[in-house]
Amino acid sequence: MTKEEIIKNLTNQESDGIDRMELLKTYPEPVSRYLRYHLPDGIPAVTHSITPMKGIIKLVNWSQFKSVLYANPFKGFLWEATVKMGILPVKGFDYFLENQGAMQWTLFNFIPVNKAEGPDVTRSAEGRAMLEALFTPHLLIHPKVKWEVISENEITLSWDLYQENKPLHLIIGEDGSLKKAFAERWGNPGDTKIWDYITFGVNVESEVKRKGIVIPAKGNAGWWFGQKEYDDGEFFRFEVV
Repeated sequence: MTKEEIIKNLTNQESDGIDRMELLKTYPEPVSRYLRYHLPDGIPAVTHSITPMKGIIKLVNWSQFKSVLYANPFKGFLWEATVKMGILPVKGFDYFLENQGAMQWTLFNFIPVNKAEGPDVTRSAEGRAMLEALFTPHLLIHPKVKWEVISENEITLSWDLYQENKPLHLIIGEDGSLKKAFAERWGNPGDTKIWDYITFGVNVESEVKRKGIVIPAKGNAGWWFGQKEYDDGEFFRFEVV
């Protein structure tokens, strides 16, 4: 499947017929607080998000990137980027769609740099797809999404995408703003070849309203979230542009 085909599938506008305003009324207070904060202008009809970003990513060393994220929590995601490795531009994308996850990266658009696929890569990409749902809070008002209240400031959500169903934990402020998000995600940080569930998460430093939806605007993400090992596991710092 080409990048263009994946993007077309993710951004295809399809009405699901769900009355989200009525469904929102049934949610407990911490959940509704989070959703109402992130939907100040009401619930939009769009069924995906397209989010430009910039920042730095740790591959061998920290390198600058510019990217665009396409996300739909019930289909998957595609993240395409240009990463400056020194003076060399590495371009490519990571994606999950139709129970298939992979990454494809090249130098000068034709020299392969990194290509990964297979069952483990797919499972890891599916876990990431659920985290990318932070950029589509309006779509999480859905009968398939199971919300649970842990405390006044911690809620979880889960839904069946394909095979991964680990709950996504959200730490929210008194006003409903998002502070942290994390989940157990299949991975092998450091390319150890030993795959396992490891806590992956994001610290949200600020948020911004884009097209009527409040989304993460700046933050950092990585493996071993909330643990001492996060000093080594952090590999992504982003800012929405």
